[in-house]
Amino acid sequence: MTVLEQTQKPEALQNYLEESAYNKVKRMITESAGLNTSGYRDEYLKRRFEIRLRATGTNTYARYILYLKKHPEEFTNLLNDLTINYTTFFRDGDVYQHIEKKLLPKFLFSKNPIKIWSAGCASGEEPYSLSILVHKVFGSSLTRNPVTIFASDIDKDALSKAQNGLYSARQLATMDQRTIEKYFTKESENYRVKDFLKDIVHFEQFDLMKTSLHVNLDLILCRNVMIYFSKEGQQHIHMNFYRAIRDGGFFITGKSEILSGEPAQVFTALDYVTRVYQKPAKPPL
Repeated sequence: MTVLEQTQKPEALQNYLEESAYNKVKRMITESAGLNTSGYRDEYLKRRFEIRLRATGTNTYARYILYLKKHPEEFTNLLNDLTINYTTFFRDGDVYQHIEKKLLPKFLFSKNPIKIWSAGCASGEEPYSLSILVHKVFGSSLTRNPVTIFASDIDKDALSKAQNGLYSARQLATMDQRTIEKYFTKESENYRVKDFLKDIVHFEQFDLMKTSLHVNLDLILCRNVMIYFSKEGQQHIHMNFYRAIRDGGFFITGKSEILSGEPAQVFTALDYVTRVYQKPAKPPL
């Protein structure tokens, strides 16, 4: 049956028009907000879009398009609803133990500044956890071995919270009291990240479908983010990471995430439990 024949039926016509309107919303996001939606899973996008359809009372994609044209600020709300920002300090303790005991000590002997990227940093728990480990491992040698942690997310609201660095006692529950007192300042019922932790973390809004803003990175963490993307989108992002990592550098995914396609061939798996991979170093000439 042709598209024309299908659309002669009222229900089929409505479904066809809604699907066309859905695709137009995707194009509008790319054109107006700069987010490349091509790598996202359609079922995921539709679930997140429907939150905004209900919130705006439009209920259909066709009406939502009209709403977006009249209220361009809605693009910010839509972008923020595309991510589910759940994270904790030192989530998956064995991963951070691997970073502290096996990866960071390797960087102590580097002749170049160390660059780490927390990709999909949400409200900042991951990059600040990394900053704590960097200070523990490097200590006073940070003055001669500078470390920069780039922390990116697409969600402006999450980035604002991360830059503010204020957390509740519940959010710090994975840390012992000694660690909290050393790296946080109590403010009423909350705790603020101390400035020396913040100093090496640089936050930026970034779409993971785009080419990395940074190169020659020593370590990239992108954990529990790939659920939003199609398999093709995941492979595209992982190859972007591969190109951004220096030879011999490291990449860590979420524990439930696996590499496939070309990324699975070019990265070397070092630890399947903690999902640590390495970009092979080039042999000496």
